[in-house]
Amino acid sequence: MLSVTEVPRFQPTICACTVATAAELPAVKVLSSSFLAEHPEGRFVALVVDAQPEHSGPGLMTPADIGVPEDELHVLATSLDASGLKAAMLPKLLEALLPQGMPVLYLDPWVQVFGSLTKLVLEALRDAPVALLPRTLRPLPADGLRPGPAELHELGAFDPGFIAVGKGAEPYLDSLDMPAIVPHHVVRDARVGVSVWNVADRPLHRTESGSLAVVGQDLLTVHFRGFDPRRPWLLSADFADRPRVLLSEHPEVAELCTAYRGELVKSGWTVAPVPYRFGALIDGTDIPSELRADYRAADPTPPPAFGEDGGGGFLVWACERTEHGGTRWSDAVWRADESLRRQFPAPFGADAEAWREWCAGVGVASGRLPVPAVPQPRIEGPALLDQLGVSVVGSGPLTEAVLAAARASGLPVSTSASYPVVVRTSPDDEVPPDRFVVEVALDATAADDRTGVNELWLSSDLSRAAAERIGGPIVRVVPVPVHDPGAREHTSGDVVVFAAIADHELDRPGNVLGAVSAFLTAFPDRSDVELRIAVSGALDHPEAAERLRLATASDQRISLVADPKVLLSADAVLSLHRGGADDRIALRLAELAVQGVPIVASDHGAVAELFGKTAVLVPCHQGAEPDVQAASRLLRSLADDLPTAAALGMAGREHVLSVRSVSRVSEVLRERVEHAYRGWRARRPKPKAEVDPMLALQSAKHALLRQPTVDGPHRTPMAPALRKVVLRALDHYDNHMRQVLHTLVDGVERTVSELVNRQDALKDGVGIGELELLRAEVEQVAERQSHFGDQLVGVDDGVVRVRADMAGQGRRMRDIEDAVVAEAAKRAKSTEVLAERIDKLTVALDRTLDRIDTLESKVVEVFRERDQRLEAAVRTANHAQQSADALRRVVVRQHEAAGDAPAVRSSLVLCDAGMMRLPSDDAFMLPLLSSNGVWEPELADLMDSVLEPDGIFLDVGAYVGYHSLRVLSRMGLMGAVVAVEPDASAAALLRHNVAANLPAAVADRLTVVEGAAWESPGELAASPTLTGGVSVSPLAEDAGEDVPRVRSVRLDKELDDIALVQGMKLSVVRVDTPGRGHRALAGLVRLLRRDRPHVFLEFSATATADFGDDPVTVLKEFGIWGYDLVPLATRQVAAPDQIVKAMEGLRSVSLWLRPRPVGAKPAAPAPAVPLKQPADQAI
Repeated sequence: MLSVTEVPRFQPTICACTVATAAELPAVKVLSSSFLAEHPEGRFVALVVDAQPEHSGPGLMTPADIGVPEDELHVLATSLDASGLKAAMLPKLLEALLPQGMPVLYLDPWVQVFGSLTKLVLEALRDAPVALLPRTLRPLPADGLRPGPAELHELGAFDPGFIAVGKGAEPYLDSLDMPAIVPHHVVRDARVGVSVWNVADRPLHRTESGSLAVVGQDLLTVHFRGFDPRRPWLLSADFADRPRVLLSEHPEVAELCTAYRGELVKSGWTVAPVPYRFGALIDGTDIPSELRADYRAADPTPPPAFGEDGGGGFLVWACERTEHGGTRWSDAVWRADESLRRQFPAPFGADAEAWREWCAGVGVASGRLPVPAVPQPRIEGPALLDQLGVSVVGSGPLTEAVLAAARASGLPVSTSASYPVVVRTSPDDEVPPDRFVVEVALDATAADDRTGVNELWLSSDLSRAAAERIGGPIVRVVPVPVHDPGAREHTSGDVVVFAAIADHELDRPGNVLGAVSAFLTAFPDRSDVELRIAVSGALDHPEAAERLRLATASDQRISLVADPKVLLSADAVLSLHRGGADDRIALRLAELAVQGVPIVASDHGAVAELFGKTAVLVPCHQGAEPDVQAASRLLRSLADDLPTAAALGMAGREHVLSVRSVSRVSEVLRERVEHAYRGWRARRPKPKAEVDPMLALQSAKHALLRQPTVDGPHRTPMAPALRKVVLRALDHYDNHMRQVLHTLVDGVERTVSELVNRQDALKDGVGIGELELLRAEVEQVAERQSHFGDQLVGVDDGVVRVRADMAGQGRRMRDIEDAVVAEAAKRAKSTEVLAERIDKLTVALDRTLDRIDTLESKVVEVFRERDQRLEAAVRTANHAQQSADALRRVVVRQHEAAGDAPAVRSSLVLCDAGMMRLPSDDAFMLPLLSSNGVWEPELADLMDSVLEPDGIFLDVGAYVGYHSLRVLSRMGLMGAVVAVEPDASAAALLRHNVAANLPAAVADRLTVVEGAAWESPGELAASPTLTGGVSVSPLAEDAGEDVPRVRSVRLDKELDDIALVQGMKLSVVRVDTPGRGHRALAGLVRLLRRDRPHVFLEFSATATADFGDDPVTVLKEFGIWGYDLVPLATRQVAAPDQIVKAMEGLRSVSLWLRPRPVGAKPAAPAPAVPLKQPADQAI
């Protein structure tokens, strides 16, 4: 794709490279052609991060070409977007190019080169191994235009599109984005890197020769990063609002943009976008940036989105339900879109249903998330069971303690919020509505948010006083129970052991440094006293942990232990705590005291309230600050009277059990739950009966049955009689009107009933899907109208640009006419001017000859330095080769010592196929494979390219199974390998090599046929060969019993008898029996014509002739079977007589019998195709 001409013995002096995506290939072509036009001595390489491995070519590389494994690339492509993946590949590309021994210059794909950079780069790399280019050489004014100081501060002062590295830069390639730690040289040349950042300070102008110049010197490079060919009126679409550079004010820059856009179009740019290979899943769903960030943070790393499973594992991970009720994918879409965050501020709360409807409708329809990523409907809470009981929800030690007390109370207990009274231990635990919520807290304050909490349980009266507030929940004292594991078995030793608790989460309230100070004050020089500190939370609070380590490092008697069991082995536990976490500290000390550990603690807060006189309490100063001097005196007295300390510990145990045991707390808990349940029942509103909307109409319908009243009083005496007369006269009409009204009311009743039913159906959700679809279609129509409007605006802008270009062309035509007239006037004086020029050329020729002499001396010096570097490189390569050989020998010896060797006398070899054993007397393959590690690499690569993973690989003359083992490892469990080998010892080594290098399931896909492939079954004479194995020939009629014999098999019948390959097609056939291969293939001709596999034949004209067959006739027979004859050396179709003629002096040649398409004519061979080529010519 990139035009790089390979010239023999071409030694470039500078290598330029770039990293791009497939969408940036037009820009890469412009960069490549402009760089090579100005640097004929240079080389250019482009790394396309999302290109397939098979797309690499001259000047074009893929990640596989720089040593990035495919699985690593898939993980990087999933965790990073396009720009991040390019940044990750840049150090690897530079690392791969630096060993070539010349400076490497990285240029952004959107750079265009106008002059040579070789001298500038070489001079810059003399001072430092890395050369960087600043975006601008002057401060940007804070005038509101963009880019400005804020953008410069955000994106960095150095231009990432120009990085030069040389010898010594290898340790800093991964830190190029941190120039402070990289030794670098700053290139302060205004001719380089002209861009939107600096063009306002570097005005371009034309020289007399017509070339572009900056500050009087020729322009070298322009960085078009941000240029959009669809909007060529902007220098950078990244700064479209309030741009600092207007092309209308810089005509030279506008011409540059117009020319650059033309080059992009010539190089293949079109309006149609080129998709990024790693931008979306197989179904086209874009991967949001926040989901990539979640993938980077996941531990362990989930399956990548572009792996062999087609992204199935990644999709399962991305669609997993999160703790808030959504999915990873939907959460990432919400976090990445500011408009969605404004529209759905609470996607897991009040807006959960609306957010789910958006995901299922607009989100899926627009391709922003797949269907499995739509959040599931919120699971309703457990049904309310209206009876006396308690629900304890939450997790952790505090919840377990409360749950133990609830179970001991005799009440019905549930771990889900099914009972009216719900006890929770964390505000994060969600409780369904219509419950009486009780929250158990430690160290609560009046400022804590207790929304939705009806009652608060605390462990001490002091905590209750601190947490009560007007308008807050009712605060009760219900202590946290302490489990009784029994009294410890402790015996004091020669050393008195004190212990302290260092919970770094409670660093200041715990005041472990106060305990250390009291210990050091009490025992400044005693060696029979130790202080053991149980440490927790050091990783989350490194500052506090380091402060404690520094305070205790100088005294060997103080040890920091991460195991909390060290507290149980102490003679006493010291806690000089301050205020702020009294309940938690009291609970921790109570858990120790219940096991009989003596407690020395500060005399304040919940600890003093809990222990009273059953602990040694240290007086405190004002503000709950313990007295260190008093604590030191108490420690000395305890150290001298350990029996008293033990008695105090047992007293503390009895006291704690009397107030904090599970049975004692359960009584208090039952009383509080019963009281809460009665209060909940009293405050619960009675459910209102639902009124039938048809009731009023049905009641009104009965009014039609009422008879008129005629007996009512009236001032006229005859009124009742007159009413009866009138009623009797109008009775017929009255009955008619009653029937009409009755029918009318019935119709109204049916209509209203139908309307009520439809309203109920709409309320239950019928029709919502149709409304969502209609809304989505309306939004799509609106988007299309907006898109058409944008296109119309673009067309109008294009018309304006064309008119402006035509006006410019008119001006240029007039300028050309003026120039022609002026040139005609000048030619009259051309004779004198030519004479002067000849004189100047003579002088210039003398100077040129002097320069040539100088350059010749410099070239000699350069060649001398090159030879020295080449010698050093050769020495290094020899040393590396020796080291590799030594490592190979060590690995072989270790494997040979550890593995089981077969009965055949053999030698172990390490190669690319694995650890293989070959006959010890092999004088051909064994030494070559030992030194090179590969065997027939060109043939192996070609076979891999045509091999079908679910087909059969037939290896005739398999010997010890090098190709069988290599192909079997690539096919895995899909295909099958059939190896044919007449030599029994070689067949045994073949089976051993496969079993030793492959899993059993894969090794079972191999079938070994011990026999010689022939045109008919029977027996053949066998004789050993110099290259290993045996050679077969027809058995003479008078052959004696001492002649070695082997079984001959016809391969098409042999394959029919193998159950493993039934239903499978031949994919590749390799025949390594020179002079006998055509006989082996004759027994396979039926399958060759049916399956048309690729055949790779080791052909020997001399051996075939010695066998009695005509080589040309044999090769023509292959053509009759439907195969083209392709020598591997040329990869071009050749005629049989050409192949035989070219084999003069050769033992054998590798032929590729390539199947012709069905119905195609034989390909015409190229005339005079040589099988031998010069060493410097690529094959």
